[in-house]
Amino acid sequence: MDYVKIFREKNITLYGSDQLPQSLQVYETLPNVISFALPLPRAIVREIAENGPTKTYFHHYRTCNAYIDHVSYTLVLAIKAEGYDAVYIPASQSVSEDGYRGLFPHKAAAVLCGLGGIGMNDLLITPDYGASVRLGTVMTDLPVARTGKTENPCTGCAKCVSACPSGALFGKKWETGISVEEIIDVRLCSAHMKKAYKKIGRGAVCGICMAVCPVGRVPK
Repeated sequence: MDYVKIFREKNITLYGSDQLPQSLQVYETLPNVISFALPLPRAIVREIAENGPTKTYFHHYRTCNAYIDHVSYTLVLAIKAEGYDAVYIPASQSVSEDGYRGLFPHKAAAVLCGLGGIGMNDLLITPDYGASVRLGTVMTDLPVARTGKTENPCTGCAKCVSACPSGALFGKKWETGISVEEIIDVRLCSAHMKKAYKKIGRGAVCGICMAVCPVGRVPK
């Protein structure tokens, strides 16, 4: 099944695939993963870097998530039509009781599939778009190519750490085996968003640490 064709038809240019290590498998019958990324509009990202999150950003954020889910389910249906099985991870969904964790970390699949590396903002950093992307993940038993890893584009400049209005980033550079708690205080980040940006999506987004990242083609 040529999933690359689906991505091209959907105007998606950043994608990859690989085999999941056992530690990352959500479903033992679905050992392979396909990861893809959608870039956010540069103009929207610049607005966030200059003035903080906006209602327009929140709208694009939701639209992007909806499109990711659409593409993901299109891929699932195409895979199932070929006699294989597949499940997609929702673009944005919390499943833990505390509301801070999803079913699977999209960025873990993205790093495995060679889309980029993890930055000091605990986000995926891609060579072309920096952190200004949203991610999609599909798990499957369809045989997939192993697209390999890429060098982490994060330069360690710590601009995201300095710009974070909540002080939730610790300035720790990511490395294999490091825990999320060593990079970011997710509770402090969430609490600040809910308080400071209540009028923008009820405090569901911020994006400042994403927008100030100097990596990629988005001018800052």
